[in-house]
Formats: sequence, C-alpha cells, structure tokens
Amino acid sequence: MIKLERNFIPDFFTRMDLQSLTQEFKDKGTAVWQHPEVKSACMKLSDGKCSFCEVKLEEASTYNEIEHFKDKNTFPDDVIRWENLLPSCRHCNGSKQRHNVVMNPIMNPCNDLPSEHLYMRGYRIKGKTDLGTTTVDVLNFNHREHKFIPRCKAGEVIDSSIDDAIEKLNWFLENPSTRRKNILMNLVEAILDECQKKSPFSAVSATMLHRSVEYAHLRESMQMRNLWTHYMQELHDESLSLTLQSIR
Repeated sequence: MIKLERNFIPDFFTRMDLQSLTQEFKDKGTAVWQHPEVKSACMKLSDGKCSFCEVKLEEASTYNEIEHFKDKNTFPDDVIRWENLLPSCRHCNGSKQRHNVVMNPIMNPCNDLPSEHLYMRGYRIKGKTDLGTTTVDVLNFNHREHKFIPRCKAGEVIDSSIDDAIEKLNWFLENPSTRRKNILMNLVEAILDECQKKSPFSAVSATMLHRSVEYAHLRESMQMRNLWTHYMQELHDESLSLTLQSIR
C-alpha cells in the first residue's frame, strides 16, 4: 500500500445530482457508482492499481471494482461520495466486504501514511500499530496466491535487476564506450522506474531497492564516476518516500 493523493474532484461529482443518486440507491438498490466517469476517476486516483495491494487492475484475474471505504449498506449516504470511493481488485474488495471502518478502523490509503503503520518481514506485510495490524487482517494482505507470491516476484525482479546492473557497470568499466554507458544508465533508470508509485507493488519494490547493499554500492560507484544523473536522484528520492520498514 502507498499513500494516494485525492487532490482533484472529478467533474461527475460537481455536475450530477448526488442527492438524487443517493436516494435512488436507497429506494431501488441501483448501482449508481457504476458510471464510466467514476471508474475512470478512481483509476486516475491510484494510477490504475488496487488502492490497497497495488496490483494492476483490468488485467487477467484482477478485475476493477469500485470500493466503498465506508460500506454502502451500513452508510448509504456515502454511496456516491467521492471521498468514499476507491479502486480495488476483487480480492481486496471481497476480503473487506462489509467491514465497518468506523467501529473498527482500517487504514485509508488517502489519509494514512503506510510507513507509519506497516512494515515488511521478508515479503510479508505486518502491522506495527493496531491500525496497521487490523488492516493486514481485514484485507488478508498475506494471502499466498493473490498477494504474497506476486509480491515476491516483484521483489525478485528488483534484486536480479540490481545484479544485472552491477555486471553492466563492470562491463562498462572494462571498456567505457558510449554504447555501454547508455545500456547501463537505461537499465538503472528502468530499475528505479519500477519503484515509482505508478508501478505495481511499488512499496515492495522500493523497499527491496533501498534495503539492498548491492544497490547502495552501485549508486555510490556511479556517483564517483559521474554516471549518476539528477534524474536518477529524483527517482531515487521518490522511491525512498514509498518504502516500508523492512525486517529480514
């Protein structure tokens, strides 16, 4: 999970009569939130990812469901309130179901900073506060097939890519040609790009990156040789803001 910025209000929520839509849901049970503009706005909010587990939505088996943070049956007045809607994969939405977030709070990706409430042990997400622990339990964050294994794969991609980048650095140092330099720098930028908030499992990828001794050595070596660019540093800093405390 990463912090999302709900810093825009979609035109739908200023143009439509939300009170009438809310009443329609109360009277008829109409899925008034199932509108292309609402779906598009939710996807924009999270860069096309599940707002909880960060899986990429609208790919095989992930689906794209609009999650009511305060569930629509217990809190019908919030059924079409923009601040209450989040994009979710089917697994997170199904795990949360009708959990009452007022009586038993969980983390809201738009309000809570994950690093304050969660940490990683290996590839398992753990709560370091009561709010974090409840979130992990309610959303079944360590489900083997849907969350743990994909998380492992994302982290292993970062680890293996760092090893590849170190090889490319040594390859460049043997014969510092422009071609070899460009291959190295493109690879490092690609690694850093996988750890940005738009990428799937970005919190996990960023955490694995910044706990890597090999990455620290790679970055230091490139800085010493003036190969580390301002753009790389920007990506580095952005990814650092997504990390969770990590315990092996």
